[in-house]
Amino acid sequence: MESAATSWVRGRPLGVGAHAAVHLAVDSSSGHVFAVKSVGLTSSPLASLRALENEVQILKSLGSPYVVSYLGDDTAGGRRNLHLEFMPGGTAADAALSDERRVRAYAQCVALALRYLHDVAGVVHCDVKGRNVLLSGGGRGPAAKLADFGVAVRVGAAAGGCSRGGTPLWMAPEVARGERPTPAADVWSLGCTVIEMATGGAPPWPNLAGEDATGAMLRIGYGEGTPELPAKLSEIGRDFVARCLRRDPRERWTAEQLLSHPFLAKLSTETEPSPRGVLEWAKNDEGDDDTTGEEFECISHDHEEVSDAIIAGAREIMRDLAWEGRELDWWWSEGWQVARGTEAEEEEENKEQSCSVSCFCNGCCCHCFQSCCWWCFGSGLIFGLYHLWSHLFMKINRIPHLSKFKQT
Repeated sequence: MESAATSWVRGRPLGVGAHAAVHLAVDSSSGHVFAVKSVGLTSSPLASLRALENEVQILKSLGSPYVVSYLGDDTAGGRRNLHLEFMPGGTAADAALSDERRVRAYAQCVALALRYLHDVAGVVHCDVKGRNVLLSGGGRGPAAKLADFGVAVRVGAAAGGCSRGGTPLWMAPEVARGERPTPAADVWSLGCTVIEMATGGAPPWPNLAGEDATGAMLRIGYGEGTPELPAKLSEIGRDFVARCLRRDPRERWTAEQLLSHPFLAKLSTETEPSPRGVLEWAKNDEGDDDTTGEEFECISHDHEEVSDAIIAGAREIMRDLAWEGRELDWWWSEGWQVARGTEAEEEEENKEQSCSVSCFCNGCCCHCFQSCCWWCFGSGLIFGLYHLWSHLFMKINRIPHLSKFKQT
């Protein structure tokens, strides 16, 4: 599927994973903000290219408010690119969760995503962890979406390929032993993710954090224990995690059952669309008037041009916003690169000729000879001569004896 963003600009990096790098991106024609996940066609290992192609194919078939949205894909600049919904709130691993309610809200979003994946889409994620739980940063309440499907597999698909994907310390024991991932493996990883969030980002097996991947997987796969339950969690929370961390996958609760657990059942988590344009970050602010709403509509839909006034307004709004205590300076800072499209030279030309826009008149040449710059003066002169010749030509056609000379 070809992305709707036929011409886009690559911005600052958002993160680097095991297989790809993720950057911020902006659609040159509409101003829509999205994330682009890229792998070099010649500089990256074949496994990384396969993982990105696997993610493209998986995400194309998904449609859930709790799964990050697929926006398209392309190949440009020697890179394979996957266009994704941008989640401005960061990840659950980076969030400073000061209360258990937020842990429960994010866990509920992940459980809802897993229920959809397991029961509707027939997909096992295979790498559920805090880094892959993206936060919307919305104002109406906590909301999170599951991302990174590079090692995901179809339920019941033939073994092979990504059969042992994932992150060791979040990996279910049977997967660590080399068995085929099942939906129960995602449930184990959800329990590990709740531990991670409740402890402020600590791994679920802190005693194994210093070991290499092989050693950690041997201990997890063939040991007898389970990750220690955080003391910060309530009794209900500890019981929820215990239902996830049963070593026998047949004894683990399903995502559907977990959603009825008291740890999640009493919540009503709202999800909202992630911002597609730079002005949409202010949609949830109090005191928005109708004029601001009109600007949102203009920037968040497909238009051939984005006015300087809208861009200037967007920058002012972005300066007033903070993301995890840091100013969002990516919008007006340098370092943006045109990643795809043929409009780069036109944009540079438009910058040089921006003053000429006001020099052209509608149907009259008397106002065209403005001298704000030599380009405008010359353009006005040419336009005026053409306008004059057009009038003379029309008059010739209207005079009978002159029109005969025209015909001969």
